[in-house]
Formats: sequence, structure tokens, C-alpha cells
Amino acid sequence: MNLINYTKQYFESKILIFLLLAIYLLFGIFIFKDYGISFDENINRLNGFVSLKHIFEKFGININLNLFINNLPNLTNYVDRAYGVAFDLPLAAIEVILNLSDSQEIYLLKHLINFLVFFSSTICFYFLLQYIFKDNIISLIGLLFLISSPRIFAESFYNPKDIILMSSFVFAIFFNIKFLQEKSNKYIILGSLFSAFATDIRVIAMYLPALTIFFLFFNGENKKDVKVKLIKSFKYLISFSIFFILFWPWMWDGNIYKLIISLKEFKNYPWEGEVLYFGNFLKAKFLPWHYFFVWFFITTPIMFFLIIALGLFRSSSIFIKNLINVEKISYNNLWKNKNEMILVFILFIFLIPAISVVVFNSTLYNGWRQLYFLYPSLIILGLYFLNYLKHLKNKKFFKIFTIFFTIQILFNVFYIFKYHPHQHVYFNLLSKNFIQSNFPLDYWGLSNQRTLEKILKGDKFNYPLKISSASFTDLNKTKLIMDKNLRKKFVFIEDNHDKADLIFTNYYYFVRPIFNKKRYNIPNHFKSYYKFKVDGITINEIFINTKKLNN
Repeated sequence: MNLINYTKQYFESKILIFLLLAIYLLFGIFIFKDYGISFDENINRLNGFVSLKHIFEKFGININLNLFINNLPNLTNYVDRAYGVAFDLPLAAIEVILNLSDSQEIYLLKHLINFLVFFSSTICFYFLLQYIFKDNIISLIGLLFLISSPRIFAESFYNPKDIILMSSFVFAIFFNIKFLQEKSNKYIILGSLFSAFATDIRVIAMYLPALTIFFLFFNGENKKDVKVKLIKSFKYLISFSIFFILFWPWMWDGNIYKLIISLKEFKNYPWEGEVLYFGNFLKAKFLPWHYFFVWFFITTPIMFFLIIALGLFRSSSIFIKNLINVEKISYNNLWKNKNEMILVFILFIFLIPAISVVVFNSTLYNGWRQLYFLYPSLIILGLYFLNYLKHLKNKKFFKIFTIFFTIQILFNVFYIFKYHPHQHVYFNLLSKNFIQSNFPLDYWGLSNQRTLEKILKGDKFNYPLKISSASFTDLNKTKLIMDKNLRKKFVFIEDNHDKADLIFTNYYYFVRPIFNKKRYNIPNHFKSYYKFKVDGITINEIFINTKKLNN
């Protein structure tokens, strides 16, 4: 009877997960067209085409890429050549194969593919959790953790760098753990492949294969198998190197100095802009050590943050305790069993880049998106804490956390539906009351499209309207994903307020407004015409020229 009940529960849980993922997939396919364009998407598109041009020239492929992007630079002297193109390059190839011509269909296809890649990583994430915890409830909680985080949910449709890096990290972590546990050639290939793919998106991911090899050798079990470990690590590194070079055309000439250039640029990206942080404008390259931690706190659902914090504390305590008592543990390891080895491995995946950002004072901006790839690891650490509570004799604490977690999920889902498609400006309940004027909001201009459509749909004005900007935003980029008919209804004239019919602002500044009064100050003869708000926070505002247009 117990076997029958277990089998029934097993299949019921699998059906529940299948339905959840199926609903999530269908929902994503249904809504992917709703999101605006982020300011970096055209840059990523250009990166892909520059590398595609390099490949065509190298292999003598006679296809005129200027039909897609005019005046493509050569890869050798391209300003962003040190950026990996593992994702951008295939997208450029798909665009050429499909012969896409309209910018709206180009970027909508990119959004769909972006989401599908992230969706595939959520499936892998669930299998990773099952492999670690072997618990349906904990695995389900972890999956909901990932897909219901409002900012991650939104950016999964349009962020071609940070979300794709996070997605590839999920695959890489899963297969690297399988390699450490089973050491088979299959997982050598899969672990190195996804590690290389992640590295060719952002070169910081190179620490993951290095960490994997370190753990392979640090494990004191079977000390006589040093020769086997050497062979396995050699195979892994050779496989990684092949994939790493293959996915990145800039590296095809084998010049190791290029890798150093890329690492140096990622460590401190040469950007001279200033970032609004707690109401003050600070140089991005001189931000305080707590920048990432504050942004993580204010943009993460409260219950999620609490579980992650407790998981990080517990996992760190276990590691420190094992470090102190290392001589008492068999084979002088930093873990007592395979499960603890995975725990320490995941902990290191988080700690190495988090500490590096502080130590090297790495240039960060636009929230903590450059470190999104750490989020799955943080979720896993939080789940270790919940799993610990679940196996206590007194299960009331686990039940309490589960209840509050469920309430948080419901709040997240409510927010996602109510403020769709603007989940990218989510701030948790503890922080949203002091966000306005203290932190940047829609720094990528995703909401620009909806705000402009609100004004342009109708016959209220004589078109085309001349619209200038009182913030750091390029409405020509917003045009790329708008309907053809609406694109014709306005002309973007940058900061020429004296010629403008309307002034647009998303309250995002790179430098102190006092240094650029012409752009950021609103002339007296303009008055507020429309405010776009999300959860009570003003994201965009449009001002009308009272001398030229009537109310």
C-alpha cells in the first residue's frame, strides 16, 4: 500500500510540474509581444552581425549583410569586439536566414527566442533541484522562486545578456555538478560546453570551469586516483577551450592576449557615467561596496530575500565549521558528504564574483543585472535552509515558512498581472516608498513604448509630433519595436526643447542635471500632460508645449 501511495504521489507531483511549466510556456508565448525594447538590444544585434560578417569574409560567403545593417564595421577594429557573441551571433544568422526586414518583427522574434531560452533553463533548474534535494516540494518551491520573481520574469523576454548568461549558468552548474559526481565523458562534454557558452556571453563565467577543476582535485576521496583526475581535467579543459574558441570568432586566431583584454574590460568597464544611488550621483566606477547588496534587497520579494539570507548564513556556517574541523573530516575535505560538497560548490559560485566585485571595485550600473547569473545559486542556498527546516523533528517552522512563501508567490503573481508588462520596475514593499528620486527606475526605457502609444493613438494632435527628451533616453530606439503607423506620428529631436511639441522624460540621468540644463530642465511654457505610473511610482512623464499645442 505504501508503494502504491508513493507511486501515486510521485506521478501527481510530476503532472503538477508539467502543468505548471506548460502554463508558463503558453503564457510566455501569449505575452512576449507586449514588451518594449531595451536600449542595449540594438547594440547586441550589431555585435552579432559584426561577428557574422567576420565569418562570411573568412569563409568567402557572398551575402550582403549591409541589407540588414548599413556600414558594418570590421571585427578587428570594432569598439565592442571584446564582448562575447555566443547568443548574438546565432540570432544574427537566424535573421539572415529568415530574411527579416521590419525592425518590429526582428525584435519581437528576439524576445520570443530570449524567453524560450530562459524557459528551457527553468526546466533544467527543476532537474538540478531534484538532483540535489530529491524532494518534490523543495524543487517546486525553487522553480516558483525563479519564475515568479517580477524583474526576472520581465527581463526573460528582452535581456539578451544577463538573462541568457543566467540561463546558461543553470545548465553549466547542473552538468558540472554531474561531472564532479559521476566523472563521465558525457558530462565532461556537456559541462565544458555550457561553461564555454556562458563564458562567451560574459567572460566572468570563466571562473566556473576553474572552480569545477579545483573541486575535482580538492576532493580527498580516492587519493590514489590522481592520475584519473588529471586525465579527466585535461579532457575537460581541452573540451572547454575548443568550445570557447568556437563560440567566439574574435578568438579564432588563438591570441591569448585578447582574453586578457576581455577580462580586464569586464573587471572595470571603461564607462564614465554617473549613477543615481540614494539620491546622489556617483561615478559608476567608484560605487560603494554595498551597491549590489542594496539593489538586490530592494528589488527582491521580501520573503525570497529572507529565505536566501538565511540560506546564505546557514551554508556559510557549515563551510566555516568544516574549515575549522577539516582535520576531523575524512580525507580532510571541506564537506562531510556529497550533498555538502554540492552545497559548498554552490556557495563558492556565489562568493567568488560577489567578493570580486567588492575587492576589484568593478564597474556596475543599471541595478544588479550584471550579477543576475548568481540568482539561481542564491535560490539553491535558500532551499538548503528550507530543506533543513523540513527535516527537523518539529516541522512547524517549515510550515510557517511555506505559508509565508505561498503568500509571497500570490503577491508576485498579482503584481505580474496587474502591472504587466512593466514588472521590470518592481520594488518590494519595504523599499518602494523611498525609491522615487533616489534610484533610477526604467533605466532601459522599456515603458517608453506604452507611454508614447497612449499619446499617439488617436487624432488629438496634428502629426507628426516633434518630441524631445529631458532625460537620457533615445526614442529612436523605442521606434524600432513600435507599429509602423505609430512610428510615422512623431519625430525625435533629442534635446531641442525650443522646437518640441512634447517633452518626454523617464527620469533617468547619467550626469548631474546641473551640468546639462538644456536637456534635463523643462522650460516654463511646458506643463505636465501625462504621467505613467507603476505601483504608485512615476516612471514616465510627458510635458506639452502650451505655446504650440492646445490642451
